[in-house]
Amino acid sequence: MRKPTVAILYIALGRYICFWKDFYKSCEKNLLNCEKHYFVWTDNESFDYSKNKNVTVIPAVKKGWPYDTVLRFEMFLQREKELRKYDYIYFFNANMEFINNVDLAEIAPQYWHTSGIVAGIHPGHNGDVDADKIDAFPYERRKESTAYIPYGHGKHYVCGAFNGGTSDGFLEMCRVLAKNVQTDLDRGIEAIVDDESHLNAYVADREYLLAGRAYGFPEGKLKYLKPGAKAMVKIISRHKEHPKYGGARWLRGQTDRKAPNNFMSPILIGFCRAISIFVPDRKLRQKVRTYFGSY
Repeated sequence: MRKPTVAILYIALGRYICFWKDFYKSCEKNLLNCEKHYFVWTDNESFDYSKNKNVTVIPAVKKGWPYDTVLRFEMFLQREKELRKYDYIYFFNANMEFINNVDLAEIAPQYWHTSGIVAGIHPGHNGDVDADKIDAFPYERRKESTAYIPYGHGKHYVCGAFNGGTSDGFLEMCRVLAKNVQTDLDRGIEAIVDDESHLNAYVADREYLLAGRAYGFPEGKLKYLKPGAKAMVKIISRHKEHPKYGGARWLRGQTDRKAPNNFMSPILIGFCRAISIFVPDRKLRQKVRTYFGSY
């Protein structure tokens, strides 16, 4: 019996290439019952496993934050002809890593998921569908944006770090979202959580497979789990704001100064997070909040 074929999409621009080796090794070992091929968009000329037969390297230009992430759907469509050859397509953020076995069937949409899409629950928001909790989700609420979700709508808050599905379903989503993102940019609008906002708008009124926290569990919270619970976690999201990775702003190339890793770090981090509350501009607020990293 032929194994399903899977295209794995991975963006490793600039310093994010540091996560690639562990991701590749972990995915090769733990994503089971499928034939995998990796499509890596990067501006790095040489990196681990780039010569492997199941790795296609796609030269890409680093455009800076947030365009390196918000324009991802347009990037994927550049390879639409090749991607159509696969049964399934999945995108994983650069800092994702498999730590336990995942059978493809666990993340493969079924016929009742009419969108053909799987999306991972955001680790900061549980799967409850209580109306009050839904209205508290950080959906894009400006009607001028194509990512707009009115109050009272939506089901969950999904993360932009992991999504995929059937090749038809995923590529259809990419076509819609690439158009929506460009429409917003032409209007001078940046959705509140960039590509994540557009993804949430797309799945808000569609039937899709929801992958639980086990498929994107925060690395920093693993230590609080009992051994039995830890064994249930399949994929982790490595804490890119932690000093051991340089911090999110260093990874994005927004600064050449790595987040410090010393006894003063918690104090400085807490101070920045506290004063960021009083900064009205979203971009400046995020810059202040993560100036010394956050972990």
